Amino acid sequence: MKSLHEYIASRNQPYEFRIKVAKQNPNDIMEEIKNALDAYELVSVTKAKSLPVMEHKEFPKWGSCECWQFEATVNYPTTPVQIAQLLRERTGMNADWVCVYGKQQAEQNDYAEAYGKDHEGALLLDGELKDIAGAQELVGDKRKDSMLKELDAQSPRLTALKSNDELVKTRAKERTKPAATTNQIPQGNTSPLGMHKPKLPPIKGNK
Repeated sequence: MKSLHEYIASRNQPYEFRIKVAKQNPNDIMEEIKNALDAYELVSVTKAKSLPVMEHKEFPKWGSCECWQFEATVNYPTTPVQIAQLLRERTGMNADWVCVYGKQQAEQNDYAEAYGKDHEGALLLDGELKDIAGAQELVGDKRKDSMLKELDAQSPRLTALKSNDELVKTRAKERTKPAATTNQIPQGNTSPLGMHKPKLPPIKGNK
């Protein structure tokens, strides 16, 4: 259970967010944004900076578009979803133009994108993975080369099997014969009606 001091410290911890806006410069409505964020005891807000015109993962359906980004800090506990909803309702922003992250999550996203930006499998080529004995032989180009060698080694056996008529015939004889269908079972050609005189039981009575 938290002590009183821990509870007060956690209560006084600021909540930081990174906000991305597409198609509309937030600097033009920054006063409305500040007034909206005051609902959560606004501490500070940075000036929105323009990002390169490109496709942003937060706004996939807009394609290449203008996008701005700024950060805000509030005292009152809240979530990115609540911040986004507040901005949409009190500033008139289009719901599809606003995306809010917690600052810690945003920084983790930036790190992951920068780490793999070379498009050369930077995560897989990490030095820690290289230090594991035999790890590189199981993945990547080395594994591909070994697989090709294994296939080449087995190809003579496959070729011999295809070219050896005796093996093919033997395998064909060993196959299970297909089961007969109902169409192949002999059928009777006598009609059950009109072909035989019925046998009546003897009549028992007084003579």
